[in-house]
Amino acid sequence: MNQSLENLEVSVYRLAQKFETIVGENKRLNDEIARLKTEQAQQADEHQAAVDELSEALLVQVGKLKNDLQGKIDSLTDENRQYRDLLDASAAEIRGLLARLPQAAANENEAES
Repeated sequence: MNQSLENLEVSVYRLAQKFETIVGENKRLNDEIARLKTEQAQQADEHQAAVDELSEALLVQVGKLKNDLQGKIDSLTDENRQYRDLLDASAAEIRGLLARLPQAAANENEAES
């Protein structure tokens, strides 16, 4: 019976050691999981900050391009208006010159057309 008690005592001691080992490993793994989660959250925050920064820079560039293009459109519209005004003035001047031509010359011009 002493032998059985000693064997039981040794078995309980081994189980207690295994339990302590497993509890220690579990704590270590939980700490590692917590560290990894913190690291992952930090990386996600850094990633989001980088995305936000790039988005802001892109919006600024798009705004600048929009302003530049609008300026060019306005400039071309003004230039177009100036050319149309010149064409209108030239047409009026040509009509005036044609009106001053003698009728015979005007009839010849119409016949050649």
